Amino acid sequence: MVRAFIAVDISQQARESLAGVTRSLQNAGVSQMRWVRPEGIHLTLKFLGEIDPKAVDPILGAMDRAIEGSAPFALALSGIGAFPNLNAPKVIWVGLKGDLDALGKLQERIDEEVHLALGFPKESRAFTPHLTLGRMQNNVSGEERRRAGKATTGVDWQADVLWQVNEVYSIRSTLKPSGAVYDVLGSRRLRA
Repeated sequence: MVRAFIAVDISQQARESLAGVTRSLQNAGVSQMRWVRPEGIHLTLKFLGEIDPKAVDPILGAMDRAIEGSAPFALALSGIGAFPNLNAPKVIWVGLKGDLDALGKLQERIDEEVHLALGFPKESRAFTPHLTLGRMQNNVSGEERRRAGKATTGVDWQADVLWQVNEVYSIRSTLKPSGAVYDVLGSRRLRA
């Protein structure tokens, strides 16, 4: 079995900006986090979970159908936030702005095509485009969560980093003690 998802990548400049945000949070004392390495930050469009390796080709076929008529589009980093909220964060993330309409349509088409091709359940939650910076460890106190949320609101960083989304990727995620390792299973280029 292969743990997989479908995603779009971000620019190197965006990675560097996000690495700066992470350093700022660490310097502000946010320590009870499992931080995502900058090279591992991506925008997930559809999490597939554990799949049979034989499903990779049908998934790539579903991606082909999903991107038909999709032109490249621009995204930019936006504000910092947390799930479920900044008063008790479990996940700290950076939001996106730019052509969110094109991004949302692409995510919906991928969700639909993967469902039709392989029966993957459709997403029940609304798509909230974000880039995960870190996840709080499970045993963190409420006070530590509040402190992390407060530190998050005080981070000063350059948000207006713009990049072009040109490809969609199917990615394998291998979980290791040092963090997830990602390998591209296949990609599809956006074209009008």
